[in-house]
Amino acid sequence: MSEASMPTLPETMRVFERGWLSANNILFVDGDDTALVDTGYVSHAPQTVALVASALQGRPLARILNTHLHSDHCGGNAALQARWQPRTAIPAAEAAAVAAWDTEALTSRPRGQQCVRFGFDSVLHDGDAVTLGGMEWRVVAAPGHDPHAVMLFAPGPRILISGDALWENGF
Repeated sequence: MSEASMPTLPETMRVFERGWLSANNILFVDGDDTALVDTGYVSHAPQTVALVASALQGRPLARILNTHLHSDHCGGNAALQARWQPRTAIPAAEAAAVAAWDTEALTSRPRGQQCVRFGFDSVLHDGDAVTLGGMEWRVVAAPGHDPHAVMLFAPGPRILISGDALWENGF
């Protein structure tokens, strides 16, 4: 596909492409409605906070949504919560493990990874609708890579945020 024919993302959506062990982050800014999908690994949390602060240009971060709770997707949650106190939504099946901070169930301990404890305000269920960047998104269950993972799909512009549910050259 030539660069001229590459699809473009809506102006309210910005992707921070990250390196290994830090999930890509998707920031939505629609006026004062701001949201970040996935927050990277804990050792990259200061960089995540800096990237988000720069892109928000003085606005507060209102919401965090996690596609799943592997440490490379939620490791920046605590730092972002300390900075802005955003409302945080996680996959529904992970609520008990986060409330108890069960690092075994959250799989960070078995993987030898770190994640600073964070809280949540709401949960994401398959079929839920959320508004991000002025667009309606559907929450879609995506068990596989993580049994509790969700994806976000915007039917209008046909954009999918897959977390780790889809891999190039993978399953």
